[in-house]
Amino acid sequence: MKLKERVHCSGKIPAGVLLLALVAGMIPVVPLSAFQADASASLGKLKSMAEAQHEIVILLIKKQEYDQAAAEGNKIFDMKWPGDQEPLLLKELLNLADAFLQQGQAPSGLRLIERNSKYFRKTSSQASIFKEMGYLYKSLKQDDKAIEYFKKARNLEGSK
Repeated sequence: MKLKERVHCSGKIPAGVLLLALVAGMIPVVPLSAFQADASASLGKLKSMAEAQHEIVILLIKKQEYDQAAAEGNKIFDMKWPGDQEPLLLKELLNLADAFLQQGQAPSGLRLIERNSKYFRKTSSQASIFKEMGYLYKSLKQDDKAIEYFKKARNLEGSK
């Protein structure tokens, strides 16, 4: 039975047949560097799109269109980011939250953080997010909430 016939019948390629096809040169072998170049290009495109999106958010904040700015900010975090980009995303989240804070819009910063904190897995990232939430609540004169989030950050940092 030929390779095409075996695949057509079962829909799967047995490991032995796949190995024979590779050895016989029936399946082209692509160097890993080709995939790495594609991944690098994709990441570059993703970063470029996020940069443009960031500028949209900042301009909307400047125009005092805070709800729209938060909605546009969410789009940055909804992009399909590789896990190793978490530090970059954390910096972006904290910068945007701070931009809202500087405009007296701490509630918008809190909504942005609460909606997007699900994307952060590292303990250090979560601790930074809790601290930022503490600062935002402090600016709202919600001292008990601020204390709660600063304690959460301290406890996470102590658990490392």
